[in-house]
Amino acid sequence: MKIVIVHYRYYHGSGPETYLFNVKRLFENNGHTVIPFSASYPNNEPSPYSEYFYKPIVDKFHLNENKNSISVTDQIKIVKNSFYNKDVFKKLTGLLNDERPDVVYVLQYGTKLSTSIFDAAYSLNIPVVLRLSDFNLVCAKNTFFNKGQICTKCIDNRFNSVMDKCVHDSLTQSFVYFLIQKFNHIRHFQNKIDAFIVPSVNTMNLIKKTDQFKHGNFYHVPTFISKEEDQRFLNKKKSSLNAGIRLCYLGRVSEDKGLDILINAMINCIKKGIKVELDIIGDFNSDFGFNLKKEVDRFGSKQIKFLGVIDSNEVNITLRNYHFSVVPSKWYDNMPNSLIESSLEGVPVIVSKIGSLEELIQNGYNGFTFEHLSSKSLEATIISLVDLGEKEYYKVSENCIKWIREYCDKEKHLKRLLKIFKRVINEKTSK
Repeated sequence: MKIVIVHYRYYHGSGPETYLFNVKRLFENNGHTVIPFSASYPNNEPSPYSEYFYKPIVDKFHLNENKNSISVTDQIKIVKNSFYNKDVFKKLTGLLNDERPDVVYVLQYGTKLSTSIFDAAYSLNIPVVLRLSDFNLVCAKNTFFNKGQICTKCIDNRFNSVMDKCVHDSLTQSFVYFLIQKFNHIRHFQNKIDAFIVPSVNTMNLIKKTDQFKHGNFYHVPTFISKEEDQRFLNKKKSSLNAGIRLCYLGRVSEDKGLDILINAMINCIKKGIKVELDIIGDFNSDFGFNLKKEVDRFGSKQIKFLGVIDSNEVNITLRNYHFSVVPSKWYDNMPNSLIESSLEGVPVIVSKIGSLEELIQNGYNGFTFEHLSSKSLEATIISLVDLGEKEYYKVSENCIKWIREYCDKEKHLKRLLKIFKRVINEKTSK
């Protein structure tokens, strides 16, 4: 099968790009041809198809890195292209005409590529499958989280994003985003998407609540693991839990991720003399991150450390140093990579009981849960784990590996994708 994969950038950046390169490799290792389509950025990975990539107006992916140097004329062009990018349409149409793929698999496109990508495939009668790894189709902030709490108001009325200034706390930018969404809705672009793939059942159900997408063909396909566990480490026992437990947080250091809840729980545990340590692994170079670190510094304990960012190739080795990892999210986290990576290493995950996290982790079996937004509940969970026997701990650890290898099996992922692809191809050709 020949597959065109569309994503707004073609270099390693975060979770979506991890999936991009992993699924590309998975297809190719099983005899399929994969053709990428993206915007052209200086740090893109090499590709024989890069001549087809769309050349953006600025080389920076994040405009705020160099916004003062962007002319007013270019800013207007960028906004115009966010509604509908004719250059993207032409570039992708050229690629599709030359390569004649069986299906187009879209990961993330956003305003960088615009919904013109769906028109390009539709005009040539090529089926399109869209994978949803966030809430961008419905929520201006992508997270259903605003002003410190869960917010799903835009499921019923998108104009709420303007009233709440959801885009960079700017009324103007929020209104422009609303107009883009309204424009796409009027064009019924969703009718040119043959199937939607969603890693989380919770995410799927939330998006299907909207009038715009309630009639879409949705399929639940969990994210897959691309690496095999290292057998040399599976039987390497961690130090006794009685000597104290080691926790880690791995991911974005932002308010929606619930780091303040975790820090408060840790401080209370330490005050009670609990033998527990926490390492926070991630970029804390933000106002929220700096304020969080200041709070920890004022407390003056060496049991909580900010380690900063680590190389993606070191994640699995680093995780082996901990008894548990924590995902204290306040928002409807959509199957985070840290949960997958931790489970694969036999490191049980402590999660907030919300959204996909509650869907994935069964308390006491393959991890542990605490009440959403409650630092007291998280504190109680941590204290209870200090007294967890080694036999019980290793049973949960083994269950983590068993569960994640079953739930996120790459061969199952491939079979599910190909089954969906074949279905939309057959439906398209029979019309």
